Amino acid sequence: MSITCTIHRGTHEIGGTCIELSSGNTRIILDIGMPLVNPDGTEFRIKDYDGLSGAELRDRKVLPCVEGLYDWETPTVDAVLISHAHQDHYGFLSHIHPDIPVYMSAGSLKLVEITAAFIGKKSPCNNTLCFSWPSCFQIGAFTIRPHLVDHSSFSAFAFEIEAEGKRIFYSGDFRDHGYLGKAMGWLYRRVSPGVDALIMEGTMLGRENGRARTESVLASEAAELCKNTPGAVLVYQSGQNLSRAVAFYKAARVSKRQCVFDVYMAHVLDEVAHSPGGEGFPDPGNLEFPDIRVWYPKRLTQMLKDKKRASIVQRHQHRKMTLEEVPKNPKKALLFVRPGMEDELASLKWLDGGTLIYSLWEGYKDQEKTRTFLNALQAQGVRVIDLHTSGHADIPTLKRMAYKLQPKCIVPVHTFHRDRYAELFPFPVAELEDGCLEL
Repeated sequence: MSITCTIHRGTHEIGGTCIELSSGNTRIILDIGMPLVNPDGTEFRIKDYDGLSGAELRDRKVLPCVEGLYDWETPTVDAVLISHAHQDHYGFLSHIHPDIPVYMSAGSLKLVEITAAFIGKKSPCNNTLCFSWPSCFQIGAFTIRPHLVDHSSFSAFAFEIEAEGKRIFYSGDFRDHGYLGKAMGWLYRRVSPGVDALIMEGTMLGRENGRARTESVLASEAAELCKNTPGAVLVYQSGQNLSRAVAFYKAARVSKRQCVFDVYMAHVLDEVAHSPGGEGFPDPGNLEFPDIRVWYPKRLTQMLKDKKRASIVQRHQHRKMTLEEVPKNPKKALLFVRPGMEDELASLKWLDGGTLIYSLWEGYKDQEKTRTFLNALQAQGVRVIDLHTSGHADIPTLKRMAYKLQPKCIVPVHTFHRDRYAELFPFPVAELEDGCLEL
């Protein structure tokens, strides 16, 4: 008996990851992500497919063609494993059959549920089992060992999967330049070298510039920027990139500014702080973090009330800061903002001379909502400064994983540049065409 690996999506693109492993009668799926791009390279938007059934989405190749996975079929898949809570790895969970168990970390489950609550949809997690770490669990013929990794999504994991004496290691998304970089050292001490296949992401290939900036360096640079800005400093980052939130919180403390999270980020931090591994996050609900305030964007606050989520609004009222309070001393504020808030920010005279820190991938600036948001702030006299680091492994980090795990072959995934693998790694490379590899 052997292990068969089928990559249903991900051999030619970043995002939309869906990998199947089978051994004997057992079938498991690693991630069931929503694409980031269409086949022609344009931005993928699920709204373009509103009104279509799951079967129609599969027929149009929006959903990967995995037999026995979806809710309109007889289930023949034994389990789905989710590496972390980014939509390009879990975004199609709502279509899987409710009898199929979904395994993910408690932190990932929390983030998935928060996202569902804020967009007003039902949680896609119907039959979820949370694994602990370190741990080992069995799914049919497979023994699964999750391994904590450093990534821009909280509580992200790689998976070591064994059956019939064969071992496959799936990296998920990872890096080593965040605050959890030490997790990679733990991983390499726990995983014996000589894996039969290393399914490894290569997001940064094609846009690499040496070693990535660490989150600690980013925090120091942000602190200097805060010190040298006479007015308010605004931050636009992903609301669920908690490592980045920590970096900016540290920058605010060093520069003696109050860290003013919007209600969404405040809720995320508070919820995750009560999940395994989240105890040290700057939690607005924890009185040990007195220098945190919360502001309530009008549209977001009204949306929460309309969707009967008023408890989220009420939770941090004791930390409330209004935008009218900031002009009293704008150089004391570090305010978190994002697209959709520009109408509310438009009337603020004290933004002139301020700085917006843009802390996201540069490519998102091409999206209309981001471009509109940045242009609106620049029109108010706000300068935009890029200060970002990737959530993904740079080339030295990719090479280190390959060297440490000594794979019999490497399978490229989550990359637009799989052709670079053979050049970079001294191991056989299996370039799958969204097809099968038998081990």
